Amino acid sequence: MIPPHGGIKNFSPFDGRIQVGCNVVWSGFFYLILKMLNKLFENASLRKKIHTDVDGKYCFDREVLDIFLNSPYDIAPGFIGPPGSKLRGGRGKDHPRYGRFIYAFGKHYKPQQIVEVGTFAGGTAVCWAEAIKDDPGSQLICIDNDTYSKGTYPEITSRNIDNTGLSRVRYALMNGDSKEMLPNFAKRLENMVDIYLVDGDHTYEGAKADINNGFPMLRSGGFMLVHDLDRDRVMDEATEDHPFPVYEAFMELINEHRFDYCILKYIRKHLGIIKIEL
Repeated sequence: MIPPHGGIKNFSPFDGRIQVGCNVVWSGFFYLILKMLNKLFENASLRKKIHTDVDGKYCFDREVLDIFLNSPYDIAPGFIGPPGSKLRGGRGKDHPRYGRFIYAFGKHYKPQQIVEVGTFAGGTAVCWAEAIKDDPGSQLICIDNDTYSKGTYPEITSRNIDNTGLSRVRYALMNGDSKEMLPNFAKRLENMVDIYLVDGDHTYEGAKADINNGFPMLRSGGFMLVHDLDRDRVMDEATEDHPFPVYEAFMELINEHRFDYCILKYIRKHLGIIKIEL
């Protein structure tokens, strides 16, 4: 039986839209709550680990750690992963903690020149970019190639960096083999680089080449950061002669020059930091 006129009360063609809008608002609200809880639990863990999970003595200003703990949980929530990537957030498990630290380091030291080897889709590059974008004198140079993920570097990388708002005139994506490019590149930037991040070839020979070839670029008082020093993790690049390839190359530079260093074991795969004093 068809109800008489007025039998269906308070009907409006906009009711469905209102319901959808409410769902969006609630989804956004719960997303914000989840982010707050993630950071809360993350920082509770970090406040303990920054005192215990470190090899060597901190060789950088402790203010970096304050910025680290107070920075957003995810520096680049809109990050674009490699084509067809199934990695969480496009960046795998290294982020966002690794990215938060990179951002804090750049934010505190305000480097004028940053060089990194092993950029891939830009997981660390976007954090450098976020840290320096408000300083018009700062520049970022990345070196990598796309042999292991076609269509990622520099295509996806540039999109991710652009999304931070860093002008294209302030960053460069160099495409090629770092072992071939760095020697001449380092001559042009000798003693000019404030921060040099090594996260490229993880063979002993490749890591040693990136560390040694890039070392002349660094000014006195600058920093070299080297990722993947975890000796509890079996690396595909490990050999019988070099079971901890990147760690061994890292320690060789330190032992040769007696630089101050520390290894942050609370960064996944472990991040080494060397303070360059020439």
